[in-house]
Amino acid sequence: MGKIVAAVFTTHVPRLMIADPVARRAYMGRHVTTFYDAMPKLERERLRHLEFDTFLLIDTHWFSTLEYVLNAHERLSGVFTSEELPAMVHDLEYDYRGDPELARGVEIEARERGIRAIASAHRNLPVHYPTLNVMHYFNHEARRRVLSASVCQTASVKNDLAYGAAIGQAIWKSNRRVVIVASGGMSHKFWDYDRILDRASASPDDIASTANRLYDERIMEWFKAGRHDAVLAAADDYRAHCTPEGRFSHYITMAGAMGADAWTWRGEQFGKYEAAIGTGQAIFFFQPSISGAERAAA
Repeated sequence: MGKIVAAVFTTHVPRLMIADPVARRAYMGRHVTTFYDAMPKLERERLRHLEFDTFLLIDTHWFSTLEYVLNAHERLSGVFTSEELPAMVHDLEYDYRGDPELARGVEIEARERGIRAIASAHRNLPVHYPTLNVMHYFNHEARRRVLSASVCQTASVKNDLAYGAAIGQAIWKSNRRVVIVASGGMSHKFWDYDRILDRASASPDDIASTANRLYDERIMEWFKAGRHDAVLAAADDYRAHCTPEGRFSHYITMAGAMGADAWTWRGEQFGKYEAAIGTGQAIFFFQPSISGAERAAA
């Protein structure tokens, strides 16, 4: 019997791959992101000693249209340069074990529930930087398998929850211990071309919309309280007013796998709530509540 042992909602912003501290300051100016420290801290303190096999990562840059798609390759390997921001993300070599068995298990479970999903092992199926940037930090020794999954741009909140439930059941039916990762941001409005570089700091003052910032803050309070029922009740409204990254499908699908509005795990924030050229970004780790003694012994 498989199990979801933890869940992560995380940024994947390209600035994570700027290695030179001088270049980081030159780009972000007065407020450099806290994520350079937060992501290694999460890996070191929460993931490194956790017993699990696979990262199942929902990638908000992988937009499918007719169905949900999972990468069913035995290995995810290659050299990646971003077509969007090649100066920040380029020549990134990667090599991870995939999880075709779990990918096919999700496909079967989804189809049995009337949900269109495919486990694809087609040649040259691309891997996107929301997967690679996050795995660079969370799986830097390539110890865990990586199953990258799309978001479907035509799906409703109801569809995403149903697909997430299929993922959860497929994991339960498998022999895998899994960490689900929702790789994407929160509100997602960029500054325009003429102002974008002047507003590239990580300060929340550089969120492109005050209304977006306030809604993000409300969502984060619900994360901290384990009020996933409240987040899901607001999901359609949040989509309509804040255009969250990936239509918020990364979080909604993850929540579906965790039991939807019955999910009550509280979120532990790593780093600060930040802007990234107008968008809202944050990192939260979700795990069943355990005592301090249990955590120290883990």
